[in-house]
Amino acid sequence: MWRGSDMRTRTAAAFFGLLLGVNGAPAAVNAADPEESPPQRELLLFEEPLVTAAAKRPQTTQAAPSSVTVITREEIRAYGYRTLAEALSSARGFYRSYDRNYTYLGVRGFLRPGDYNDRILLLVNGHTYNDDVFQQAFFGPEFGIDLEAVERIEVVRGPGAALYGGNALFAVINVVTANGVERPGAHAVAETGSFGRKRGQVTFGRSFGNGLDLFVSGSVLDVDGHDELFYPEYASPETNRGFARDADGERALDLFLSARHGSFYLQGGANDRTKYIPTGAYDTAFGDPDTRTIDGRYFFEVQYAPPPVAGVLPSARLYYDGMRYHGTYVYGTGAERVKNEDRASSHWVGGELKGERQVFPGNRVTLGTEYAHHPDARQRNFDVGGEEFLDDSRSFGNWGLYGQDEWTVLPQVTLTAGLRFDRYYDQQQELSPRLSAIWSPDPTTAVKLLFGKAFRPPNLYEQYYASETGLGSLPNANLDAERITTYEVVLERELTPRFRAVASVYHYKVDDLVDQTVVESPDTGDPVVQFQNLGTARATGGELGLHMSLPGGASGRMSYSHQQAELSGGARPSNSPRHLGTASLRVPLPHGLQSGFELLVVGPRRTLEGRTLDTVTLANLNVVSPTPLHGLDVSVGLYNLLDREYSDPAGAEHQQDSIPQDRFTFRAQIQYAF
Repeated sequence: MWRGSDMRTRTAAAFFGLLLGVNGAPAAVNAADPEESPPQRELLLFEEPLVTAAAKRPQTTQAAPSSVTVITREEIRAYGYRTLAEALSSARGFYRSYDRNYTYLGVRGFLRPGDYNDRILLLVNGHTYNDDVFQQAFFGPEFGIDLEAVERIEVVRGPGAALYGGNALFAVINVVTANGVERPGAHAVAETGSFGRKRGQVTFGRSFGNGLDLFVSGSVLDVDGHDELFYPEYASPETNRGFARDADGERALDLFLSARHGSFYLQGGANDRTKYIPTGAYDTAFGDPDTRTIDGRYFFEVQYAPPPVAGVLPSARLYYDGMRYHGTYVYGTGAERVKNEDRASSHWVGGELKGERQVFPGNRVTLGTEYAHHPDARQRNFDVGGEEFLDDSRSFGNWGLYGQDEWTVLPQVTLTAGLRFDRYYDQQQELSPRLSAIWSPDPTTAVKLLFGKAFRPPNLYEQYYASETGLGSLPNANLDAERITTYEVVLERELTPRFRAVASVYHYKVDDLVDQTVVESPDTGDPVVQFQNLGTARATGGELGLHMSLPGGASGRMSYSHQQAELSGGARPSNSPRHLGTASLRVPLPHGLQSGFELLVVGPRRTLEGRTLDTVTLANLNVVSPTPLHGLDVSVGLYNLLDREYSDPAGAEHQQDSIPQDRFTFRAQIQYAF
């Protein structure tokens, strides 16, 4: 049961009443295709954003068969977001966690320690960006594409397997990059900030007379990190009394390019990121400056979308992807000091064919198929100059076949039904359905009934990884896929020309949840870690959101989320807040200044040891100012403005039960357009 105080109950009831009680125009709207809708009111202060990830074609957010949020380029700039995770934390129901190595994203009360973001599908212009060894989605500096290159971020909540296959359990995130028309000319950024932050970034865009559109972005990042970090769990003379010194640095190189000419579009990118680990994770020598991870991701894709043929709108894509992970973990000290190398690498090729056709007025059918071949996905683990513990190489293919039918059965009612069949690793088979009904009694209102199922196949790391370092790891080739079933009701309403609201309630259940547990080694009898299908997880929750367009060019968002998640037996999951809140406001100031203020509230979270962490309240402020020099802007971002002391729950690989986070930090940036 969704429990709360009487005040919260009355507030929610009043909010739903307001949504349902405001009169709107009686004209009907076609929720399936905005181009077929009758004219709406002339006075619209809100520009209805388009989203492509919800149905693999452009739609308004109101017409999309999902609960959708779009984060625009203007918002990214105004609020000073430095990473994809920071931007996504402003969306309803999302929150982030950081272990001083990778950034993790929680959705609707679910963020398991060490899950590598593999229950969220990350796309770049529709291209799958999760890798094929860990199924990892990068949301921190390791993402590899500069936010200056991003036009918008599409957040599509709920299962997405009916169109995309595996990993789309809780959300599909589609990062849409800019092009030469939207970002013409050259833009250079120089940046500094806390902990020796140094960053340079350049974009170039141009639309040529022959129809070629070109866009390029690249950057270099160098962060010294904290001079020292204190962890009381290591407060002994043998571990430097708990102080890790000069062990928190970060380096990154990013490159992205895109080009379009006629029916052809190509995109590609490459990045390399090194992060030094100060926490002693995986029982490594605490504070050793050589313990680090290096991640690389690269891809290249060509799309072809010719004009319609016999009423069918066809499209095709071919791609080549690769990933590289190199972890160096130092164990022992002095004469017993050993470097353990942990590595993974893979590359794969694939393609997708898709066709859309309007069978009859008000009915649109989409059919598609895709295939990817993974010739050599390899994992290795060995001691430098010593024993090799793992050398596992896998070759496999994944393919899927999907279809979706969008049918406007009445002028105000649109039904969407989708189904996809997938075969993973040449053996595991999954069927993923999706159903939605959207009722739009007037142009300002949409009521959405949503149902979907999705799955996550066990990744190669969970199935085949083995190591004798630290506690030790035991492979499990018999893992089954995780499966989720989600029900959701969404109400979207333009209350007035200046206020738009959304409310939703949902329930989901995850079966065959893959998690780590300690078992006995069959060879030695020692305790080791193994991934197993350990049970179920479920949650019931609700979300309220308000988008405001205020006088004087100001705008803002507010949201509140309440979710109650539990594991098998009723246990509350770690890192699962019951309450989330956001408030953000963009205000133009005199002399051309722009300010963006953001407040994030993350409710109490439990750690793996059962300790409860206090509510986190973070305030961020960003100010952008023009200068007398044409084309030159400066901005200053202040993060954790109130200097709050807080921690995030740690994973099982840490001795710490929670990882302290940064207190007040700043970023100063100069941007020059020429």
